[in-house]
Amino acid sequence: MGQPTCWDNNQADSNTATIMSDPESDNATLTPEERAFAHLPEQTMYKIQTARAKGADADDVAHPPQTIRTNEFRCLYFELHPDEQLDWHTHTPGLDEVNLCLAGRAKYTMEREDGCHQTLVIEPMEFVYVPGGARNKIEVVGDQTHRSLSVARAVSVARLEALEGSDAEDDVSGDSESTDSLFVDRKRDEVVAKNDDLVSE
Repeated sequence: MGQPTCWDNNQADSNTATIMSDPESDNATLTPEERAFAHLPEQTMYKIQTARAKGADADDVAHPPQTIRTNEFRCLYFELHPDEQLDWHTHTPGLDEVNLCLAGRAKYTMEREDGCHQTLVIEPMEFVYVPGGARNKIEVVGDQTHRSLSVARAVSVARLEALEGSDAEDDVSGDSESTDSLFVDRKRDEVVAKNDDLVSE
């Protein structure tokens, strides 16, 4: 068995600079490591505040849900107060969703194909997996605000809540562009949406 290949980041930077500065460079002769670094788009990190962030101005950042999207994934932060719920809604078939409970408790109910219901109660630092295509709802359990982080693969079509009569603009976990705190299109290498009240470099 051969020794694992170690990649020297300093060497990568040097090779990348050479490759990027030489327009005649033949990519067919590059190693996989060199090719991986040869065409990186401009790199920028972003910080996105929520109303719970230290030093946050609640008037500026109290805009849940807050969504960060790229072409590959969607990350959503949302809150439900004790008198609120996310009523019945249906995800698109490709939207498998994983939610992490950060605070409070929540009851997830999913309707199965035979009409019966499965119910799970999650508490802080527990995940719940909701399969793509599922008809489900989320209710707060107890008198504490439920705070959750939801991660899913990005989908190119809207979710199906509107079919059940809900207003997509009021949907707590919707994917509409109007709720994006940050949307980075990695294919075009551009920031499509950025809420300047919440996002900083």
